[in-house]
Amino acid sequence: MSTISAKLSKYRSVCLVAFFFLLMAACKQQKDNPDHPQIVDFISSTTDSMLVAGQMDDVPHFLDSAYARLKDPGPHDRWIKYNHLADLYIFYTKNIPLAKANLDSMFLVLKGKEEMYPMEYASTLYVEGDLSIVDKQYAEAYKSYFSGRQFVQKHLDTCNYGRFSSKLGFTEYNQEKYLEAIVHFKQAFSEFQHCKAGAARDFDNRFLHPQSALNSIALCFERASMPDSAIFYYKKAEQFIQDALIQFPHKKQFAETALGVVYGNLGGTYARTGNFEMAEQYLKESIRLNDRDGGAVEDAQTAKIKLIRLYLDYRRLPAASALLDQVEQDLRAERGKSISNDNVRLRWHELKWRYNDAISDLAGAYRYSQRYYQLRDSLNNVKAGLKAADLEAGIRDAGQQYQITLLHKNNQLKTVYLLAAIIFSILTILILFLLWKNLQRSRRNVAELITLNQQVEEKNRQTMETLKALEESYEENTRIMKVVAHDLRNPIGAITGLCSIMLADKHHQEKDRNMLKMIESSGHSSLHLINDLLYYSVQYELQKEPVDLSELLRYSVDMVRLKALEKQQRIELQTMRLILNINREKMWRVFSNLLSNAIKFSPHNSNIDIFTRTESDHVTVSVQDQGIGIPPTMESKIFDLFTEAKRTGTSGERPFGMGLAISKQITEAHGGAIWFESIPGEGTTFYVKLPLD
Repeated sequence: MSTISAKLSKYRSVCLVAFFFLLMAACKQQKDNPDHPQIVDFISSTTDSMLVAGQMDDVPHFLDSAYARLKDPGPHDRWIKYNHLADLYIFYTKNIPLAKANLDSMFLVLKGKEEMYPMEYASTLYVEGDLSIVDKQYAEAYKSYFSGRQFVQKHLDTCNYGRFSSKLGFTEYNQEKYLEAIVHFKQAFSEFQHCKAGAARDFDNRFLHPQSALNSIALCFERASMPDSAIFYYKKAEQFIQDALIQFPHKKQFAETALGVVYGNLGGTYARTGNFEMAEQYLKESIRLNDRDGGAVEDAQTAKIKLIRLYLDYRRLPAASALLDQVEQDLRAERGKSISNDNVRLRWHELKWRYNDAISDLAGAYRYSQRYYQLRDSLNNVKAGLKAADLEAGIRDAGQQYQITLLHKNNQLKTVYLLAAIIFSILTILILFLLWKNLQRSRRNVAELITLNQQVEEKNRQTMETLKALEESYEENTRIMKVVAHDLRNPIGAITGLCSIMLADKHHQEKDRNMLKMIESSGHSSLHLINDLLYYSVQYELQKEPVDLSELLRYSVDMVRLKALEKQQRIELQTMRLILNINREKMWRVFSNLLSNAIKFSPHNSNIDIFTRTESDHVTVSVQDQGIGIPPTMESKIFDLFTEAKRTGTSGERPFGMGLAISKQITEAHGGAIWFESIPGEGTTFYVKLPLD
């Protein structure tokens, strides 16, 4: 009883304020204007606030009371009243007979005045379409929407197209055609950008509808399982609302309500991505903004439902229980009663079922699950047929019917058909003539094709013989390469080893030691070059085994750390334990090449960072340096064998230009990929992607 009394008290207060305002504004009304825009705008704004606050049952009484005090209401004045009542009975109470009665009144007050009130008449056609959708008369809805679009295009500017595009978007959203709905909402937002400041319905066209379009785009991305895009557009809607407050400071309460809606949706999206902290933060802020008198209480209830689901997912049962009780009290008291109540009630039963299951109350879980399924089936029956309806095709069909009707009314239709028949006959004769000419030409072409085919077959035979000779030459080259590499490696290895032994002897003069070091360095370089040539020329069978990626990376870092210390470079490795099915030696060669290049082309006292990042089906390893970078002119040649894209290191190290080509071959043999990003003078990052399976 206390809730009902408070509601009635608030309603009486609103009526008193409205009555005082009506009296004051009526005194200033211009005699040459049959409408009372200033008074009716206040009545309309108050009605909207009552709907947002869930006072749907009070709206008819308030409108009757307000209009009883309005002297000689004009066509626009009466249209506003019937429009509010039609919206109430279509979207809130679903009372089809009363909605039709008020729609008829809307058409009646505008009869013969359609061009005087073009926006009102177009809106009436849209309302007619909405009513037909709710009444499952989809063909009639398409005709109404088409007629509304035709009227808008003829009598209104681009700014007013946005309402039609939004209608299409909301209908396709209700049909769960989210990606198609996004196209219409984006179009609507673009069309609202053409609205000029100070024009009629300035607040609606430059604030209310655009922010609704952005929020709807984000909601569609969320329902289409594209959370990153959803978060982007929710953030864009938030920024739009905050910027719009500068232009409409008197609409602060509405802006806070709209922000609460966006925050609730944003929190729900973060919950889908598993970001508990951000989800809880935005959902609580949404509840704070709208769970109050004058706020969108029904949206606060939706935010509570999302927060309950979040708490249940993270086993925060006491917090979930408290919110479940709050929502239950709201539903029992019909607090925030709106078009979304049925969905809130459905989700509450679902979450109550989950909560009882979590606390092992099986009887309670079963009871709420039964109620959930009953309510879900009931709501599905109400929506039956809407998903299957093709809105755009219906509108196209309505347009086609409209065109056909015009053609039937046009006396020139017979002439058009006659001309079409004559043209068709001429085209038929022309086509037959062309076919005869083509037949003659085809006979000549067949003979030429036979000759060409014989020539092609001869060329193919010669090509096959050439390919066979090339394969034999390749095999011979490979055999020779093995022999040469084997015969060269042993003496060069011996020379390098002897140099190392001689350098260990401290009795040699400095001049001799420098010569020995040069011989030893050249020997090591020659061995590396021989190994690279041998690897690239000889095809090895790839033997894979389970390898710990983090262990392999640490081993690769340890092998080159002394080289890095010589240049006072720091190697930072950030990785995780991950088992891959790879060839250990070959992949070590890839990471060793990348690290050696990073050391070679980075200045003294710089950082080299190694990161790993896992995705659903692959892992990516990145090696980032602060070196000289790769010029754009060399980027296309960097992975070529014997490439000309060779440069000495920052300490004069000699390049061979084969390491990256070999690394690319190894990586692709594993079913992966290698690429790089570089900024000359700032550094280069190489990426290696390997499959997880």
